[in-house]
Amino acid sequence: MSNTDQENLRQQLTFRFRHHKAYLTLCLFGVTLFLAAVAMLAYFVDADLTRLERWVKGLGHWGPVIFVFGTAMLCILFVPQGMLSVAGGILFGLGPGLLYVFLSECLSATLSFLIARNFLRMRVNQWMEKHPRLGIFDRAPSDRRMHLMFLMRLAPANFSLLNYVCAVSKVRLVSYLVALVGVLPGNLCTVYAGDVARHVSGRLVGDASEQQYGTMHYVLMIGGLFMAVISVSLIARIAYRMVKDDVPTLESEKP
Repeated sequence: MSNTDQENLRQQLTFRFRHHKAYLTLCLFGVTLFLAAVAMLAYFVDADLTRLERWVKGLGHWGPVIFVFGTAMLCILFVPQGMLSVAGGILFGLGPGLLYVFLSECLSATLSFLIARNFLRMRVNQWMEKHPRLGIFDRAPSDRRMHLMFLMRLAPANFSLLNYVCAVSKVRLVSYLVALVGVLPGNLCTVYAGDVARHVSGRLVGDASEQQYGTMHYVLMIGGLFMAVISVSLIARIAYRMVKDDVPTLESEKP
């Protein structure tokens, strides 16, 4: 390798390091603002939140069922899925919240698929004609469609919109549902954020159940959230790049 090539490589590595450093710093700053906003919101609506939690617990086994069906209906109507995931973390905690949110998304995705394919196909197709890049699923070979759907679930794509786009394409329902596992990393972060915000707000309002935990508990909890968001952000960027790399190839196959 010549001196010129070595210098070019060094400059490229330096640029990439600075770029990724700035990106990670931005992620940390964004997570901090997000967590602070959710915690403050929970703090100011603590009385209402407490009543809501008691109401949900009072429903017994029907509480999760109502949450799953209710949030599924809201997703169909394009209510932001991330906001619903945060609510799941606040109401049910990390483990149960993640399960209920995922079940809700599976139900919402299935209903959206059936509705769009059987009743709204013409309307969605008319909208897609104005945005031809969304037709990558039809231009893709059949053995690559599930791969692309999985990547789009990992990437920061609109959940509800992607459901309708997939529904009017040539993808099979089974592959469409299998690709839904791609939403789990993002769900983990948003549900975890809701769970952390619930604990932090409880600490701020002097909840007796939170006083048993020391400061280190909250430091580790928030630090875990930071690490989760950074990891998912990097995964989403990689997935988005892979999708962008696939799009020109798919477009070149268009007759």
